Amino acid sequence: MSGIDPATTPLGSALGERELALLERVQSTSAHIHSHTGLRSRGTNHGRAARIRRFRVPTFAVVASLIAILVVAATSMSLWPGQTPLARAVTPQPLVAVPLDNQQPETLLQSMSESLRGAHQPAAQRVRFQNWALAFTPDDPPRSIVPQRFDIISLPDGSTVSERRAAGNFDSAGHQLSGSDGPAPGTLLDRHTYQPGQYGYLFSSPDGVTDWGAYLRSGGGLGATPSTGDYFTAVKNLLVERALTSLQQAEMLAFLATLPDIRVDGTVTDRLGRTGVSISTESRDPGRTLDVLVVTPTRGVIAYENVYTGTDRSDLQAPAVIDYNAWF
Repeated sequence: MSGIDPATTPLGSALGERELALLERVQSTSAHIHSHTGLRSRGTNHGRAARIRRFRVPTFAVVASLIAILVVAATSMSLWPGQTPLARAVTPQPLVAVPLDNQQPETLLQSMSESLRGAHQPAAQRVRFQNWALAFTPDDPPRSIVPQRFDIISLPDGSTVSERRAAGNFDSAGHQLSGSDGPAPGTLLDRHTYQPGQYGYLFSSPDGVTDWGAYLRSGGGLGATPSTGDYFTAVKNLLVERALTSLQQAEMLAFLATLPDIRVDGTVTDRLGRTGVSISTESRDPGRTLDVLVVTPTRGVIAYENVYTGTDRSDLQAPAVIDYNAWF
C-alpha cells in the first residue's frame, strides 16, 4: 500500500467483477497467506498505529491501494511452497556492482552529502520516474517486463497533474522487445488533474525539515523503531511524490549515514543507464528481502530496488528484482 501511486486510479473508480471476486478470495484466505508467504516488513506491527491515519487519503487513493493489495496477494497466492509452478515470473536481472576498495557506508554517504551541499540545485518542477513492479496473474503469466513512466506536476495554484506513459517491453536482460502489441514508448496512458488539496500526498512539504528521521517515520508510517530497510522504502515513497533540493538530498543522505546495517555494494549502472553507487540492507526482512538505493554525489538518490532473496517462492529464482524506481 505504501508504494502505490494514487494518481494512477481516477476519482470514483469501481472494482470490476474479477477484482471483487479476488478480494473475497483474499479475505477468506488471509490467515493462510500471512502464515505461509508474502514479502512482509518487520516494521508492520510497529507502524500500525501510524498507518491508521492514512485513511485521510481520498477515495481514489484507497481504491488504488486496494487494487495494489489484490496484486500482491495474487503474487503471494500464486504458489504455495512445494506446489508445481504455474509460471516462472519474468523479472529484471539484479544490478551488477563493481566493488569499491575500503569504502565504509558512513564515509561514502557523508562525502556525497557534502558534495550535494555545494550544488545549490533547486527542487525540480515535477517528479519524474520510471517504475516496474512484479504482478502475477494466473490467467495471463508475465512474459516480459513492462515499466511505466510517471510525471507528478505541482502547479503554482496548488493543483496537481499526474501523467502515466508507456516505457516499452523488455526481457530480463533489459533488452527492448520488438514486435510488441503494447503501446509504443512515450504513449500517454492517462492524465489526471487534482484540485488544490485533492491529491493524496503522504508526506508533507520537505521545506524546513530539520529532523529527517522523524519526517521519514511520519510520512512513511514507520512507527517508533523502524529498521534501516524501512527507512530505505520511506525514501522511495517520499521521492515518488516530492521533489527535493540538493540541500534536502544532502541532509537526507547525512541522516542515512547514521543508520546501521548498510552495505556498500559498489558502482552500478541503473535501469536508465546512469552510473551510481549501490548501497543495500537486508534489515527489513532478513533472508527474504534486500532494499537497495543507488546514490550519486550530484543528485543524491536516483534509484530504489527491492530484491527477493528467499527460498520459499517457486515462481521466483532468487535473487529476483520485484520492484524498482528510477528518477530522472
